[in-house]
Amino acid sequence: MSLPKEVGQGSMLERCAIAAVLYKENPTRRELAALKPSWACREIRVRVHRNHSFEHVASAAEAWTAFGGLKISWSDAPYDDSLSMKLLDEQADLDLIWYDVESIQSRPELDLPAWLHSRAQALRGMSTAPILMVVVGLDEEAEQALRDSIRDLPGVRLAPATEALSAVANPFDHRLQKLSGSRLSQSANLTMARHMACRWLPALLAPRIKAAIVDLDQTLYEGVIGEDGATVRLTPAHASLQSALLKLKASGVFLGVVSRNTPEDVEALFAARKDFPLKLADFSAIEIGWGSKAESILRVCQKLKIDPADVLFIDDNPGELVEVAERLPGTRLLHAGEDTATTLRALEFYPGLWTWGVSSDDLLRVADLEADAARRSLQFGAHDKAAYLRELSPQLEVRLRPASLASRLHELSQKTNQFNLSLSRLNEVKVHDYIHKADHFAVTVGLSDRLTDSGVVAAMFGRIVDDEVFVEEWVISCRALGRELEGLMAVSALSAVTKQAKVAWFDYRTGPRNAPAREWLARLAGCALDVEGRAPVPISKLNVAMDLPVRVIIQAET
Repeated sequence: MSLPKEVGQGSMLERCAIAAVLYKENPTRRELAALKPSWACREIRVRVHRNHSFEHVASAAEAWTAFGGLKISWSDAPYDDSLSMKLLDEQADLDLIWYDVESIQSRPELDLPAWLHSRAQALRGMSTAPILMVVVGLDEEAEQALRDSIRDLPGVRLAPATEALSAVANPFDHRLQKLSGSRLSQSANLTMARHMACRWLPALLAPRIKAAIVDLDQTLYEGVIGEDGATVRLTPAHASLQSALLKLKASGVFLGVVSRNTPEDVEALFAARKDFPLKLADFSAIEIGWGSKAESILRVCQKLKIDPADVLFIDDNPGELVEVAERLPGTRLLHAGEDTATTLRALEFYPGLWTWGVSSDDLLRVADLEADAARRSLQFGAHDKAAYLRELSPQLEVRLRPASLASRLHELSQKTNQFNLSLSRLNEVKVHDYIHKADHFAVTVGLSDRLTDSGVVAAMFGRIVDDEVFVEEWVISCRALGRELEGLMAVSALSAVTKQAKVAWFDYRTGPRNAPAREWLARLAGCALDVEGRAPVPISKLNVAMDLPVRVIIQAET
């Protein structure tokens, strides 16, 4: 899912003003209700299966969801302690189980985690939409037991509600229950609304932001290098902001710097300031100079092999943010205002940064990027492609029906843009079907070489019909492009699926950023492509790639 683009200067300045309210420590319900963003939002339909009031959370969440580019239409079922799962007569983008266990805790014979699992399982059988469970009243042990038990249900997530409410001094107020239909206090409702709108829903409905690019002066510290040199002030709030950025890096988000300064001054500052949590080496791409910041962001994106729409840019100067909004309308923007504590909260709750969990592939991205310069050096120095590959010693690991990699398959389908033939954006239920249905298949391709392990970088989904193979989605991560292994990855994946087929039919669809994938398919199919369709590729054309000096391991997962 892509978020709506910004609509110019007025919108950017409006966003700065709205963010200052949204990310206050304790915004009031009246302040939230007064915020009326003017920009376009994507409409999302959410079905709510509940046993206590959700209206107070929904109304408070509206401003936060709009900041993230979403307009939520909530369909509330009547209160139902049994969770009989009504409201399934219409399609929805997400199902929400909103449940307070207080009403059934008096039943000692009931295993709460097991019963809640059964309710989620029943809903999973009726709906293909992502399912978010927000369960109030479980202790930490029961919440963890439920989280562990739903791992076998594709596309189901349990929100860390206990953790969210632990920050509220008085999360429950039974005096309100008869009036509001819920024992959650006013402050608890606002806290749940913020977590729902800024963390849990965006993490289910859209790909994660891939990079946070920051300005330096008055953003990461107080002061200006050109005037203060190494004596710029690191306030406690700035130190916390830097630490938060480090946590993002540890979770797989790239860090970058775009700043109007002299490179030597920046290097001297970071060398002198041992108290900075962030080191210069923590940034995967650095652009220091006096030109346009929009152009600098583009260069950072080229180095990181990502699109500007996958970036959050943080700067203290609203004018710079306006310029970036106009030049790069898809880039997410955050104003680092005078109150650094507010900026820190905005970073911690910026829609698209929070994740349901860090995978091993998330952690491989930074190391893989650092090895990319060495790969390019090898490529330029080699006499031909075969010599380059012999020096690099790449290895492909192909896995058929890899149930253990279902989340990575889902992530690749959702996140990959440049080499994504059909742009299907498969949800976790569809991925589960491709893995487990007899006439379907899902294949992962892992890539490593003597420099680094790149992890799982490609995924193929399709069907076998009467010995014919139909590839309905074929994606390769952008960080694996440029090594000239796309054809070998494709034929290796197909070899794991079938030995009989002579032709592979590839579905394709034209999107704003998938020209590399379409050009690859058109070249192999030997014809021009329509806007969308299905193109045949003789497997003999792909088999040429099998002569490359690359080790290929193919295995089926049982």
